[in-house]
Amino acid sequence: MSKIIWSEFLSVENEEIDNQHKNWIEIFNTSYDRMMGKDYSTLSQIGVDALINMQEYTDMHFAFEEKYMQEINYPDAAEHKLKHDFFRIKLKRIRQDFDNGNPKLNSEVMKIIETWFVEHIQREDQKYNLFKKKLMP
Repeated sequence: MSKIIWSEFLSVENEEIDNQHKNWIEIFNTSYDRMMGKDYSTLSQIGVDALINMQEYTDMHFAFEEKYMQEINYPDAAEHKLKHDFFRIKLKRIRQDFDNGNPKLNSEVMKIIETWFVEHIQREDQKYNLFKKKLMP
């Protein structure tokens, strides 16, 4: 696991969504820096904090992205929303595990978030980007 570095491969060619993705990366990288830091007194809280921050940000970002897909009449918007819902549920379950005293390792939590985020943008978000390009070449 490492920090996520923004690149044009992650761009969906929508300035607002790209900026939201960059903010998401910043949240992730801040959590990563905390995990790799020397303050072991807060280590157990890092995973919980990362989950809380991600849950809050995903709610806002997913709502924006889903509205955007409706605006461009993206035909696979419902399927895309299901993927968002699945990730929301996954974060919620991990958080419940923490709250119930059965936490995952911080590195596991961060890897789950990192993998989902990068793969989702590169696979799923690029689909609506390609659809939009076909509409407005």
